[in-house]
Amino acid sequence: MLDYKQLEALAAVVEEGGFERAGQKLHISQSAVTQRIRQLEELTGQILLVRSQPPDVTGPGSVLLEHFRKVKLLEQELAEKNEQNCENPVIPLAINADSLVTWFADVMALYLKEGTGLLDIVSADQDVTHKLLAEGKVMGCVSASASPVRACQTVFLGEMVYRFVCTEEYKRRFFPEGVDLESLNRAPKLNFNRDDQLINNWAENLFPGAKGFANSHFAPSSKLFLPLIGRGDVCGMVPDEQFSSYRGGKRLVDLSLGQPVMVPLYWHRWSIESVELDYLSRLIIRTAGEELQNTKS
Repeated sequence: MLDYKQLEALAAVVEEGGFERAGQKLHISQSAVTQRIRQLEELTGQILLVRSQPPDVTGPGSVLLEHFRKVKLLEQELAEKNEQNCENPVIPLAINADSLVTWFADVMALYLKEGTGLLDIVSADQDVTHKLLAEGKVMGCVSASASPVRACQTVFLGEMVYRFVCTEEYKRRFFPEGVDLESLNRAPKLNFNRDDQLINNWAENLFPGAKGFANSHFAPSSKLFLPLIGRGDVCGMVPDEQFSSYRGGKRLVDLSLGQPVMVPLYWHRWSIESVELDYLSRLIIRTAGEELQNTKS
């Protein structure tokens, strides 16, 4: 039979990023945390944690972590329903950075007014968030993948529109005759990180052999992304909502050649009867329906 103190120790190590901080959270010694993890591994006969910095769960560890979080969420909601003193349920989510700075900000504002859970959001590329859910590290995610995750529900939210943009001055310097294969490979570009395939996919579609990472800078910050492009030294892919609100003051121009990138987004969540997760899901689906493109309708 599983010992929930041992499962709690496993979750704390993953959430806090180490054994010492997990001990501080649980008010026990670091050695006690280590002992609980070792006992759990002996009980299951499997390695549950990779002893890296920070520690990470293995496949079997992910299954146990997901189980513990589901039970914890339901226990907290039951205690709340019975008007018992309890901690607010923690709801870990993985949301792509561009959604966070655009439409998902409205979801958070609405949830903070009425929800009772505590949102714990990880920002990751829309192709990476799906992996975090599959590993049991989050309860829900916004992802570009439609592939269903075990024991989860999937809902199509709509599409984020991305445009390849730069300043007018930048266009005159690097694309005086328009965008072609040679000028695109030569021009300084800005990508979010090496998981960001937006420019690569767009360029390959229009110019086979194009290299989206050629002469590219990487800045994994949605806050910095548009201001850097607005300074006139790089070009890059930005969400249509940001382009529309930013283009006037910074004289941004659209270089997408009439073919912006459409990224479908899906909401994946655990298939459990949770009041907070249900409420959050309704907010996400409604807000996305109002703010994202929907070419499927």
